[in-house]
Amino acid sequence: MGTILDRLYQILRITLFLLIAIIIIGSLYGLIRLSAHKQAAAGEQVVSNDTGQEAYFSGLGRIRTQTADPKPATIVVSIVFPYDKNDVAFTEELSTHIGELRQTAVGYFSSLSLKTLKSLGEEDIKKTLLDRFNKLLRLGSIKTLYFNDYLIFE
Repeated sequence: MGTILDRLYQILRITLFLLIAIIIIGSLYGLIRLSAHKQAAAGEQVVSNDTGQEAYFSGLGRIRTQTADPKPATIVVSIVFPYDKNDVAFTEELSTHIGELRQTAVGYFSSLSLKTLKSLGEEDIKKTLLDRFNKLLRLGSIKTLYFNDYLIFE
């Protein structure tokens, strides 16, 4: 009887080991998939309309910087733009370029004086930023920019 109990005990140990391995592997797989999904969806807002879904990239967040004046003004801007959510390659490219896009916006605003910013106007600023953003991108392009916030504190 000792040998049968030993075999049964060994089978139970192997079964327990396999269950633990399956749980660990499944958990790691789930975490990796969740992380990849969050990264791909970073900064997107989806709005349903009659023709399907239109996505707006808002991953740049709120950008705060100062003008190039001796006594600088503070600029707060939130930049969003529509993009084709079904273009997976472009969506991933946007996610990987968030830092560069933010830095481009900060560099642009901080290189201008308050007087220049006011004389340019919002539309000219958007056009310049759009051109600079598209120079960074290879797999697609941004068609238009929107500012959710555009505040200047003197």
